Amino acid sequence: MTTNFFIGEGERNTTSFFDQLVERLVNGVNFGLMLALAAIGLSLVYGTTGISNFAHGEMVTFGALIALLFAVGLSLPLLIAVPLAVIVSGAFGYAMDAGLWRPLRRKGLGVVQLMIVSIGLSLALRYVFQMFVGGGTLQLPNPLSGVIPLPGSIVLTWMDLVSMLISVVVIIIFALWLTRSRIGRATRAVSDNPSLAAASGIDVDAIVRIVWILAAALAGLSGVLWAYFRPGIKWDMGTSILLLLFAAVVLGGLGTALGALVGSLIVGILVETTSLFGVPDDLKYVGALVVLILILLFRPQGILGRKERVG
Repeated sequence: MTTNFFIGEGERNTTSFFDQLVERLVNGVNFGLMLALAAIGLSLVYGTTGISNFAHGEMVTFGALIALLFAVGLSLPLLIAVPLAVIVSGAFGYAMDAGLWRPLRRKGLGVVQLMIVSIGLSLALRYVFQMFVGGGTLQLPNPLSGVIPLPGSIVLTWMDLVSMLISVVVIIIFALWLTRSRIGRATRAVSDNPSLAAASGIDVDAIVRIVWILAAALAGLSGVLWAYFRPGIKWDMGTSILLLLFAAVVLGGLGTALGALVGSLIVGILVETTSLFGVPDDLKYVGALVVLILILLFRPQGILGRKERVG
């Protein structure tokens, strides 16, 4: 015998397409700003050295792991753990340049050889990370887990808001440093033409060293914010966004910091909004790469890149 119990009328909660679009756009901007922190450093490294650094993703992972060590392993407050992680990431960039990249540059290795070295370094660092933290997902403390009340069904957490504010502030400070300070202008000069910059009396090696430090520090901060966005830290988390970083740099224009920012925002928004149009989550990164290919077909130098003159 079957008995049916009436428990009231069923309700179905639906979210309008507009609310979903706004939420995805906000998430896309947040993701794009995080990508920009790492992509700006990747772009400057390419501009000043010509190296396509495939180990840049591991620099992102390194920052997240160091923040985990300070915040969880040593139980330091996040306000102390995160800045320390950024500083240690910068020191890691200094060590890599002093111990590896500068000696190789002085040996006169070509760009292709340096790129192969960066691929090997990426693999080595990745499995060193796995050896220490294993294959699982680890979590950073999250004191800002609450949700901000917004109109409609839009969901935005306090951590999302703080992440975007941090990214914007850091990018603005970096832009002011790059355009207003003497070292920043020298960095731009080296990125534009290293030979001419050296002939003008600029210490190219010192500028390259500063670029490596800043690139690693920005990548480390990006890793911490990425750990909250995912959420979680894994040994290969940087590798999962490496292709998107290269896409953002190439899309915006190789060697330009502003181009890396613009390209990152475009990639971030595309990645987060494509699922609204029927693209499976497993393929959401493909949309950004398709747009990259289309733009490069019509503008090979990227959106803000300068077309090189021949002859």
